[in-house]
Amino acid sequence: MARPRDQNTHMSHREKLLDVGERAFRSTSFSESGINEILSESGVPKGSFYHHFPSKEAFGIAVADRYNERQIEAARLCLEDPSLPHIDRLRRFFEQARSEMASRKFQQGCLMCNLATELADERPAFQAALDAHWSGMTAVLAECLENIDLSDIGLQHLTPAQAADWLMNAWSGALTRMKVRGNDEPLALFMQTVFKTKERHQ
Repeated sequence: MARPRDQNTHMSHREKLLDVGERAFRSTSFSESGINEILSESGVPKGSFYHHFPSKEAFGIAVADRYNERQIEAARLCLEDPSLPHIDRLRRFFEQARSEMASRKFQQGCLMCNLATELADERPAFQAALDAHWSGMTAVLAECLENIDLSDIGLQHLTPAQAADWLMNAWSGALTRMKVRGNDEPLALFMQTVFKTKERHQ
């Protein structure tokens, strides 16, 4: 008789793989991250990998999905905080992201931006997933912007949805430039431009 599956171990294998995959994709890239290396670091049997993920691409999308879910959750906690005016929620949203980049010494950048740059024009499944993730994040941002006088951030000529998309476009560009410079200057310039304040480098 087959032994009953330990559900906790079964699920922990999936989480271990996703954790290791996220770190690997951040430190190198999706293409350069090998399944064998991920298995070795996670200590998960190869059979368990293919039970959860039929292919490396499915695994990569699962990593991106979980990362996006956590980003959306963090964004909502910040942008829906009733203790702060909406403009302060928006500033804190970007400051928290900026602090995360500082904790990584302004290396590696944003996982979603990295995957989009590497894969979106080559793999349709990734393109669809990443586009949905982007839409989800901008929707949360737009909800906050609906309660802000957009002239305060120089975007009064846009709708809240357009302003959210522009902000994410500009922030993503700043993150890309940050990786090239290896410092906070592009993020500080973004904050100074949007919030019209002199920013101190982190």
